Amino acid sequence: MSDLEQYAKEHQVPIMMDDGLSFLLEKLQENQCLSFLELGTAIARTSIEVAKLDPRMRVVTIERNSEMIVQAKKNIEESGLSDQITLIEGDALEVNVDGMFDCIFIDAAKAQYQRFFEKYCMHLNENGIIVSDNMNFHGLVQHPELTQNRNTRQLVRKIHDYHTYLANLSDYETAFYDYGDGVAVTRRK
Repeated sequence: MSDLEQYAKEHQVPIMMDDGLSFLLEKLQENQCLSFLELGTAIARTSIEVAKLDPRMRVVTIERNSEMIVQAKKNIEESGLSDQITLIEGDALEVNVDGMFDCIFIDAAKAQYQRFFEKYCMHLNENGIIVSDNMNFHGLVQHPELTQNRNTRQLVRKIHDYHTYLANLSDYETAFYDYGDGVAVTRRK
């Protein structure tokens, strides 16, 4: 277990599951991605792993939680990848991002995934991919009856609605995978 994984475990920071992260990194290499926009930095584990793929990789990551920002900055600095990773502080629905990206990674507020997609899809390069994490949400998207918590049920319904939204987009095609906590990979048709 890496130091970042250990920190995440000790501080209950939600980070991408190992097989989900491996899948993401494979998809980035497969699609020859050299620019990566991440919505939801947390402690910057994903950003750091992505930047390590290629010295030409440009990573822009957005985080709104001030405690996470402090830890992310520290981790990025310690990784020696500060020249490749730009951390934007703020809510992904409120900040503005310039440029185009080979991959947009949605892993922030689950209830806002559709709004994130609609805001950021215009920043996707022609042959780029949009990767959305937590599409299964611990198996609850397929089995919402497994939770009695009203807030969790509402969140699960929003993820289910986002799944339907992606599946029905006319200009994009989406493949759904069961790696990690469920991953969707969307590209233009």
